[in-house]
Amino acid sequence: MKYQLEVKELLIVKDKMILTIMGTIEDERINSHYVSKPKLVLHFNNGKEDRRIPFVLSNVVHVDGKCYFSGRYTYRLDLLFWQTRDDYLPFEMFLNLGFSDFYEEKIPVDLSPAEALCDQTCFSYSVKGNHILFMPHKRAIKHNPFSRFFVNLAIDIIKVIYYLVAICLTPLFFIEALLKSTGIKKMPARFNDESFSMRLFAYTFWRFSNVSTVKVSLWTAKRFIFKAFYGLFKIFSIKKNKITFISLRRDDLSGNFAFVYDKLKDNKDLDIHFILNDHTITEMSLGEIIDFTKSCATSKVIVLDEFTPQIHYIDLRKETKLIQLWHACGAFKTFGFTRLSKPKGSPQPTRNHRSYDYVTVSSTYCKKCHSEGFGIGTDHVVATGIPRTDVFFDEDYKKKARDKFYKEHPGFKGKKIILFAPTFRGMVKETAFYPTEMFDVGAVCRSIPDDYAIIIKHHPFVNDVQPVPKEFADRVIDLSADSELNDLLFVTDVIITDYSSLVFEASLLDIPMVFYAFDLEKYIIQRDFYFDFILYVPGKIVYSLDQLIDAINEQDFCTERIAPFADMFFDYRDGKSTERVTKLITDSLSDIPYEK
Repeated sequence: MKYQLEVKELLIVKDKMILTIMGTIEDERINSHYVSKPKLVLHFNNGKEDRRIPFVLSNVVHVDGKCYFSGRYTYRLDLLFWQTRDDYLPFEMFLNLGFSDFYEEKIPVDLSPAEALCDQTCFSYSVKGNHILFMPHKRAIKHNPFSRFFVNLAIDIIKVIYYLVAICLTPLFFIEALLKSTGIKKMPARFNDESFSMRLFAYTFWRFSNVSTVKVSLWTAKRFIFKAFYGLFKIFSIKKNKITFISLRRDDLSGNFAFVYDKLKDNKDLDIHFILNDHTITEMSLGEIIDFTKSCATSKVIVLDEFTPQIHYIDLRKETKLIQLWHACGAFKTFGFTRLSKPKGSPQPTRNHRSYDYVTVSSTYCKKCHSEGFGIGTDHVVATGIPRTDVFFDEDYKKKARDKFYKEHPGFKGKKIILFAPTFRGMVKETAFYPTEMFDVGAVCRSIPDDYAIIIKHHPFVNDVQPVPKEFADRVIDLSADSELNDLLFVTDVIITDYSSLVFEASLLDIPMVFYAFDLEKYIIQRDFYFDFILYVPGKIVYSLDQLIDAINEQDFCTERIAPFADMFFDYRDGKSTERVTKLITDSLSDIPYEK
């Protein structure tokens, strides 16, 4: 494969860098229907911390043998680093390029002086062969403190004026809400609460917020209370032995947390606390806010298993270690900062994810993906393995899971079991769905041998699940609402999925897989993957129901792709991931740096 990359424009205006890049890739496999897209990553390093951030490509065109791509995006240079953001250190920028099965780091920079402009106010730079060296000017970035004071004062005065005007207009906003509640002219769809009074107040507050420029809502009020209580509880000392587990995914002790706690629970010297619920900050009671903030202010180690926005509302103490036991294995669908400019992607200025001291992943290959997605240095991502996968190496556990399943579903014993486990479509939980019409259970059952049975397991976000035809009630069960997904793998003979991260766990058990990717191109545009889907998924890819049925009947699963996939995404297959994660947590209590 050949490539050519040019930095066509590099403009620095104060603290912003405007970057334009064009490139061409030559490969005989490329045609107009090729789905692989270039992945261009900007890699910054200041000697103490590194940061990977994707370059946003706005144009990608495939023609015979060539791929042309280009993009223009604006980055905040003063917000690149998090841990060392106040050090104002010189830093380097390298370009990394990935395409299909090709990946190369530190590509030489082709940049002519005529295409580069810099106002020298906050940053200056020079081209050094395969990288660009940036020199921050601390005084300019921070601004003169006296000037900053008067500018902030003027802005605050203007805000107060807006606020007073909004207060005077509030009765009119309330009358407007009453008039819109008549039904003659409807309120916007966002004000759909069943309570008449709640709709009135929500609309009034919304109009007040637009005029005053001050957000007035239950969310902003509780966020203020949340931060205030955290500040209050900082008067207490940190307990050197206190570990707090926080999950907004579950209200019970399960998943990675259950395995880690099982290893820690016999240590009587530890003070272990749990916050387990699925509440947003708006839904949190005052008692829950107090418990959350006090635990965060007094814990030496905080352990998460999912994006937890409440953590990012506050400035944790420097002595507190924040560890993210990310729930998914491997690195499949893009998330966080990798989805820059895409729907629901984290914008560069946000602090989301960037407070983590450590993130645990399943393999060294995943480190650069999670570093980019979470906006943290690669050294903060550690390949310990995933605790909940330890059961895949425990024969007693697997036997108990099988016995339990067949006791509850005796009709499935002796059958070949297909697990249909697709992921959801849509960007967030509230809009999640699966197009059930694309998987006709009846058609599948009629077209495959009678000794096959099907378990349906939709993503927890999906509410409208697969209808099960009555004529096949003895061969099809829907377990979307219950059962641990991992336990179902121990009775599964074939998996039908699409873009679910279930593939990582399945690869550990060498289960044949079929990838029913009827909307692959659309999914790549909206969500995308960290690796080339067509080249690397560990199974047969099909694009229609007929192709899916043929793959099952012909036992055509491309199982030779499973082993290389597992090798890429699992450094350890020894059933000791929980031990490594537990050691990371206990070492963090003593401020011992992680060592592989």
